[in-house]
Amino acid sequence: MKRLTLILIAMFIVSITVNAQEKFEKAEKELEAITDSVTTDEESKEITRKHDYKSTRIENDETKKEDKWEEWDDWDGWRENRKDEWKSSKKRGYFRGGAGGWDYYMMDLNVNAINTKLQEIGLNPFDEQIYLSGGGGWGFIGHGIRIGGLGAHGEIKSSGGSAINGKTVAKEVTLTINFGGFMIEKVYHPFNKTELYFGTMIGGGNAHLKFNQWSGPVAWNNLWDGYYNAVIDTSTVSFTDHQNEMSCGYLTVLPTIGFRFNIFRWAAVGVNVGYLYNKMNQDGWKMDGKSVNYVPEIDFSNVIYRLNIYFGG
Repeated sequence: MKRLTLILIAMFIVSITVNAQEKFEKAEKELEAITDSVTTDEESKEITRKHDYKSTRIENDETKKEDKWEEWDDWDGWRENRKDEWKSSKKRGYFRGGAGGWDYYMMDLNVNAINTKLQEIGLNPFDEQIYLSGGGGWGFIGHGIRIGGLGAHGEIKSSGGSAINGKTVAKEVTLTINFGGFMIEKVYHPFNKTELYFGTMIGGGNAHLKFNQWSGPVAWNNLWDGYYNAVIDTSTVSFTDHQNEMSCGYLTVLPTIGFRFNIFRWAAVGVNVGYLYNKMNQDGWKMDGKSVNYVPEIDFSNVIYRLNIYFGG
């Protein structure tokens, strides 16, 4: 009887132990299932997130492509952009098309052959500088190159008088210089509203030397009295007037370098320096169409300075 009781107690304990073990294993499996479910959800979310990112990137790429095509196809916008660029270029403040204006020159004058003769006839030598004025114009043809033309004119005088046999005789000698020709220049714009340029002018010119002598100063009545027929003879006419003029042409080359500043978009002032080269044939001097022989060497070539005011766009 005791053995049977012990066996039943042992079986009961084993049954409880097995049941507890089964419950423990079941609980462990349920826990693993829950853990796997959580992991699966996180992986699913990660996959979904990656898929959404790829979809968004594809959509963005497609949107960019569409925007790019829209830009190419937006002609109205393109025209507006071109207008804005053109307006922006105007704000640069310097000439881009063409311009023209007034020039003022100063050049040293070395004409010893003429000055020597002036002193011999009782006149002072010419001043050491001659001043010329003129104008020019040009237009751009591309790549910072412009072509055009310019010209200038200037004169200088020496005058005086002396008493001869009780009569005053006035004398005056005038030298006139002209030149002009074709111009080409290369332009750079280092700063806004400014330009730096260099180029040359190739053309021609001429020089005039005019001699005047008269018995002056002349009174109004004496001037008219000399033309009355009753008094036209050598005893009554007091005029000893003479006027001669000689001239000669020459080749001119004027290389220059200069700087210009735009005060306004349409107006600018500039300065430059150059060298006026004159190739003159001394046998080319003429007076009233007749050749003048034995003219000494006369050369006007020298450094020349220029101030200019130009208007354009």
